[in-house]
Amino acid sequence: MRAALYIRVSTEDQAREGYSLDAQLERLRAYCSSQGWSVAGVYADDGYSAKDTKRPELQRLLQDVDAGKCDVVLVYKLDRFTRSVRDLHDLLEHLDSRRVGFKSATEVFDTTSAMGRLFITIVAAMAQWERETIGERSRMGQVEMTRQGRWSGGHTPFGYDYDEQAQTLVVNESQALIVREIFRRYADGHGTRRILAWLNDPNDPKLAPRERWTLHGLKYLLTNPLYAGYVRFGYRKPSGKRNKDFIVAPGNHDPIISEDLWQRVQDMRKRRSKQPGRTGTGEHVFTGFLRCGLCGAAMTGRTVYRTNKASSPPRRYYECVTRVHSGLCKMPFVPSERLERAVLSEIQAHFRVVREQVEAEAKRGVPERRDVQRQRAAIEQEMSRLSARRQRFLDAFGDGKIPADLLSQQLSILSEKEEQLRRQLEALDEQETIDVEAYLDFLSRFTALWGAADIPERREMLRLLARRIVAHPDGSVTLEYVD
Repeated sequence: MRAALYIRVSTEDQAREGYSLDAQLERLRAYCSSQGWSVAGVYADDGYSAKDTKRPELQRLLQDVDAGKCDVVLVYKLDRFTRSVRDLHDLLEHLDSRRVGFKSATEVFDTTSAMGRLFITIVAAMAQWERETIGERSRMGQVEMTRQGRWSGGHTPFGYDYDEQAQTLVVNESQALIVREIFRRYADGHGTRRILAWLNDPNDPKLAPRERWTLHGLKYLLTNPLYAGYVRFGYRKPSGKRNKDFIVAPGNHDPIISEDLWQRVQDMRKRRSKQPGRTGTGEHVFTGFLRCGLCGAAMTGRTVYRTNKASSPPRRYYECVTRVHSGLCKMPFVPSERLERAVLSEIQAHFRVVREQVEAEAKRGVPERRDVQRQRAAIEQEMSRLSARRQRFLDAFGDGKIPADLLSQQLSILSEKEEQLRRQLEALDEQETIDVEAYLDFLSRFTALWGAADIPERREMLRLLARRIVAHPDGSVTLEYVD
């Protein structure tokens, strides 16, 4: 009987509790020896949770199962394999379809009978229940900490340090000066963009500057009741969206600003949020494609009028987001008409270059279509080499020649390289072979089509041709074309 040994550890705590990779492997080898089984392979996932099947070694195991390289999958405990009832059902169905058995070295399972399947499903349900219960208890603990006025954890907020011994937040006076000034300026009528420009001004040294302030970080600070002496929990959902039903309670830490200043800032934010914003006209066709040639940030369109919409024509231009929000970029505003002329001129130059290349390749007898298969073969060959290296490390670990920490380090490096190669393969899968003649025809007629197209059609034309457009301070542009 050929046994595939699957071992997994997700945290250092599990390793200390006896679930280390070495301990699991030793137990599984001993079990194989007692049963007279041979070891077909060792599959070790280090640092991966069993909440889903997105684990590199588990996926490699399933591939080897498909290839008929083993007769049974052996694990130390069921929860090393999965903690999800649904995943367990799918995995057992997959093994059963390949006539491969499943066995736990410390639990009695018989997947060949209805009673055995029921029992293993109950055990998996208990494992899933345990995982979800731990999560619920953790959240309940954080809720209780918040109700007691204690900070429930996370990144230490700007303006405070965390005292491990006292288990509370203490004011960082140098940073607190900046926090007080931010709230004071906002209460005095300064907008967030103006405050960002002050915070990120390189010529205005501060007592406790951050590496860089962002609009998101500034708004989060202005809406955080922590600075007025309160603690909160559940402000964000797991998806990242704001939760309306979060908990706020008086904290046991010292506030940085007064409650009166806090309330004035919140009232002002509410008033400003109700003011109508500057609405766009839908004429900014390059928004989403355009990037700043100085800092790499996005550039967005803006429409202004000298007096009002009725008596003056619109003036449309594009501006760097970094310059607008923080003043850290010196990219000048780019008028829309000038940008459009530069883009069309660049596309015509690209057309001439492509046409010359096609004509030159035709003379040399070079095929007109790209050789995607050659690229794919090279990537797959490199992935095979990485897979072979992975197996050598696993074999060495299985033979006791290398320790678990070295195995973990090497598997992490290999997984990162394999992920990069997988992304390249996915890009090739999405990439269709280009008809050069059709592409040249599209480029030759681009300017004429552009003149007859409306805004949505122009955006679609750009999407088919370019990934991004980089605007440079001298008025030129660079297009990153779709492969």
